[in-house]
Amino acid sequence: MAFGGNCGGLIACLCIGSFWLGLVVLMPVLVSLYGSPSSPSFSIDLFDNQAFNMTKADHSSPNNLTLHFHLKIKNVNSAVGLHYSDPLKITFSYFPNVSMMVTLADYTVDSFYQGNGKTKDVRDLVETSGVPTVLQGTDFVAFRVDLVGTYRYKKVRSKRHKVDVGCVVGVNYTTSRKLRTGFIGLVQPGLDSQLKPPSTDYYGAY
Repeated sequence: MAFGGNCGGLIACLCIGSFWLGLVVLMPVLVSLYGSPSSPSFSIDLFDNQAFNMTKADHSSPNNLTLHFHLKIKNVNSAVGLHYSDPLKITFSYFPNVSMMVTLADYTVDSFYQGNGKTKDVRDLVETSGVPTVLQGTDFVAFRVDLVGTYRYKKVRSKRHKVDVGCVVGVNYTTSRKLRTGFIGLVQPGLDSQLKPPSTDYYGAY
């Protein structure tokens, strides 16, 4: 009987020890998953599956240009969902020169919830308010894509976080080829994103 009692105590100790050992091992993992979640990532493929040819445009009149795009919004967190309570605003612009940025069009992604590790694809097109010109002194058009909005983690007492990212997409005016193909990541904007568009419409001249 004494042996049976000692065996039961030993098993209880092993169970308790295993529990605490498992907790110690899992704690860093749980903290990394829930304690410090990562920001979402954004990337865009401008002119997605589009035969883009600007040389056929008649720049003597303010024609519009249709921009096709494919936006990817990825929640990189495997254990935390994201709430985009406010609409995400995308602004398409271009640089006629290095000191000016001209807005071409705006687009809005309605508010949504994004599950753990999920990716949202937004494929659409938008009409511009004019035809962009080449960057002064070059033979390519420098498009700018900016995205601003807010999100919060699906956690207790989670506050809203601001997102303000962008990228530049260069397109050769003569060949209509993009200087960089595929998806381009939208990252924290540099000084160029702080440039203010002119107060009046500006389409420049070739």
